[in-house]
Amino acid sequence: MVRAIHCVLFALAVFGTSGKAQEAAPTFPLKAIAVEGNRILTAAGITSASGLKVGDLLAAQPSPVLDAARDRLLATGYFETVAYRFKRSNDAYEVAFEVTEMSPLYNLRVEALGVNQAEVVDWLKKIDPLFSGRIPGTQPALDRTAAEINKLLEAKESKFRTVGKVIMLGPQKYEAQFAPSEGLPNVALVTFEGNKAVRDTELQNAIAGVAFGLPYTESNFRMLLDSQLKPVYEKRGYMRVAFGKLTTSPSTQVNGVDVHVAITEGPVYKLGTVTVRGEMEEQEKHLMRVAKLPETMRFGAPLDFDECQSAALRIKNSLRHEGHLDAEVTTGRDINDDKLLVDVWFTPQQGPQYNFGTLEVKGLGLDGEAAMKKAWGLPKGEPYAAEYPDFFLRRVKEEGYFDNLGETRAEPEIHADTHVVDVTLYFRHDPNAVNKKRKGGPEDTVGPPPQGPPGVGQPE
Repeated sequence: MVRAIHCVLFALAVFGTSGKAQEAAPTFPLKAIAVEGNRILTAAGITSASGLKVGDLLAAQPSPVLDAARDRLLATGYFETVAYRFKRSNDAYEVAFEVTEMSPLYNLRVEALGVNQAEVVDWLKKIDPLFSGRIPGTQPALDRTAAEINKLLEAKESKFRTVGKVIMLGPQKYEAQFAPSEGLPNVALVTFEGNKAVRDTELQNAIAGVAFGLPYTESNFRMLLDSQLKPVYEKRGYMRVAFGKLTTSPSTQVNGVDVHVAITEGPVYKLGTVTVRGEMEEQEKHLMRVAKLPETMRFGAPLDFDECQSAALRIKNSLRHEGHLDAEVTTGRDINDDKLLVDVWFTPQQGPQYNFGTLEVKGLGLDGEAAMKKAWGLPKGEPYAAEYPDFFLRRVKEEGYFDNLGETRAEPEIHADTHVVDVTLYFRHDPNAVNKKRKGGPEDTVGPPPQGPPGVGQPE
């Protein structure tokens, strides 16, 4: 009995002493947290993401707590490496994190989530201490950001949830895209507000063929607005039309999204001067005659950029008629916002001049071949008019120089090194063709040679 009592007393003494030792284990306050090696992320943001804060009490052996803080930073996906060091002085701890940030960082692209990019950026800056406007392309960073965006979507009672991935927009251009987790929805309907000069139906018809049924992303949709709707407005002189806020909502009719576009039409501009710039500036008078701008396209007249594009095409065709097969004509404009005028200019680049070389005829007999070569109106060595072969064959068929003439075609062989063009004409007999040889023509040859376009080798 005495022995048992001694055992109990001993146990109480042991456990009682251990409990007091635990209660008495010293702790020390965390006095300072430093961050080294950060280039873009803030020290305050890194400290917050670590989970530590000044004033925390650390044990005499703080490594487990600091290890956990290091691991939290690594788990964000924002860092290649994280290390720490600490020291205790004057009964307080000082901790320093040494970090290497992930690189590169990517801009965010928010697509078809029912919230715009500005909302998402503002939200992330409030909720994520590491977010600075761009994020790494690591999967942990993408998942972390997607989780934070999903909190915003939940707060807005949206049915969408998102996932993130890095997408390529062009050579050496990438962004972090956040789109619906089930994939991008298709455009179902487009509506507008703010439009007065152009009716809804005209705008919808202009964009319907390219937008409806396509996966929606804001960037691609804005490109469609610029390519399809801006010309509609510019034709009326609205040179500063702007497509503002885009609002998306789930379609109530089909599986897709409805897109609502806010339009600011701006003022109406009128035509200023029309000139020629570049290497052919001295030939402006001749080129403006070739451009054949209508009387309605004069200074102060309503601007019609479609007419300007048509004039540029006429200048290009004229240069090709003169043998400049590589000719290009670009158009430009200077917008004067003070006077509400648009100065338009053409920049022709004529390139080398090509000359006609030889003619070969296939599909006819000897007499027919000889007749076609005689009828051919473009002399060897003269500037090669690009449209002449097709014109020649069209006249041959229209004027009925052969019975049962079927398909014809011309194949020019362009020698870029010598600037010479050889042409082969192909003729095919078709017993079912309704065209008949003109009366009075030779039995096995063509009639009088068709005349070439006005001024072959010269501008019209």
